[in-house]
Amino acid sequence: PKKDNPDFELVERLVKELDVPVIAEGRISTPEQARKMLDLGAYAVVVGGAITRPLEIAKKFIEVV
Repeated sequence: PKKDNPDFELVERLVKELDVPVIAEGRISTPEQARKMLDLGAYAVVVGGAITRPLEIAKKFIEVV
């Protein structure tokens, strides 16, 4: 089934079970979602499609992350 939100549970599980850096990607569209991924232990976060106004949106992410 298609989800609208990032798969936080999957990232949390991967971080706990793997001994490699985990990069979170997919359906991350807010700075708060990116912060949560980092808080769950993700090494990095990819925000691709969410960035359509680079300067404005990047500033929001920088302020939170």
